[in-house]
Amino acid sequence: MHYPIGLLFDLLASSSALPWNITVHFKSFPEKDLLHCPSKDAIEAHFMSCMKEADALKHKSQVINEMQKKDHKQLWMGLQNDRFDQFWAINRKLMEYPAEENGFRYIPFRIYQTTTERPFIQKLFRPVAADGQLHTLGDLLKEVCPSAVDPEGNTMSNIKTFLSFSVTEVK
Repeated sequence: MHYPIGLLFDLLASSSALPWNITVHFKSFPEKDLLHCPSKDAIEAHFMSCMKEADALKHKSQVINEMQKKDHKQLWMGLQNDRFDQFWAINRKLMEYPAEENGFRYIPFRIYQTTTERPFIQKLFRPVAADGQLHTLGDLLKEVCPSAVDPEGNTMSNIKTFLSFSVTEVK
């Protein structure tokens, strides 16, 4: 199982100083330890696939389908080049909360676990309860990972947070 970089930092190097130095191997990489990534285009395709999946949950794919190819490219290039304004000009559309539809249909999330039988939890979660109250992160944890919340509703100390990282070297 290949985990997101923030989770790997939390699991393996949480006592290290930030930013965490990362080496991205596009050739001469350790084949026994990493999945082969054939090109930068494959990374872009994976990113766009994740964006489409999230939009399908939030907006029934309406936002991403209305975008032009140049918008998709701007979204990717803004992320790749660390240009927040360029990225946010497009991502903002994906994050807008459509009030006329009572908000997002579902909240996209994935909770990673260190167990091998079920490495992550992902299921449909509505942002609004049946009584009209907005759900919180605590509500999500209580529903999908009740062992992470104590009886008083506080998250347990074993819940890890995602941390920033920077890519300092590309090979």
